[in-house]
Amino acid sequence: MSAKLYLENFEEIYNDTYDRTLRYIITKCSNIDDVNDLLQDTYVEFYKLLQKKKYIELDNCQNYIIGIAKKKIYKHYGLLYKIKTSPLFNRSDEKEYEVEIPDDINLEDQTITKLNAEMVWDYIKTKNINVVKIFYLYYYSGFKISQIADELDISESNVKNLLYRTIKDIKQNVKIGGDVGV
Repeated sequence: MSAKLYLENFEEIYNDTYDRTLRYIITKCSNIDDVNDLLQDTYVEFYKLLQKKKYIELDNCQNYIIGIAKKKIYKHYGLLYKIKTSPLFNRSDEKEYEVEIPDDINLEDQTITKLNAEMVWDYIKTKNINVVKIFYLYYYSGFKISQIADELDISESNVKNLLYRTIKDIKQNVKIGGDVGV
């Protein structure tokens, strides 16, 4: 049975499909830093389609959105490969942008917390892609171990093992604390 999806129902559709779409994108990405951009691009395209057509008649909205995500992932990694292998690609041309910081925040505390989080995340990203996905799904997305095991098609004990061994490894190898040298 098909249903008509209207622009007015976008927020409801988004809420109903978000978790599964996020899980799909996480499991298909080869770089965890791309997840949020790809997720956003997927829903922006779906929103634009609803805007353009007044309504879309679909049998399965979730699969349609997953299809959009699949195309976005393919396009992103295909384009990324082309850019990186192009002789015109030169990282030395990239510019750094200055950020203005408001005066009313405790910069020291926020900087230490942010540096600690960045150090841990950078360390995690050096690990196997499954470890990165597990940490992202567990800590950022709030998934349960059983859900992560289902999404990544590995056993729960393997998820726990990777999670807890990496936590132990972080505690041993990443210096965290208030005396971080900047």
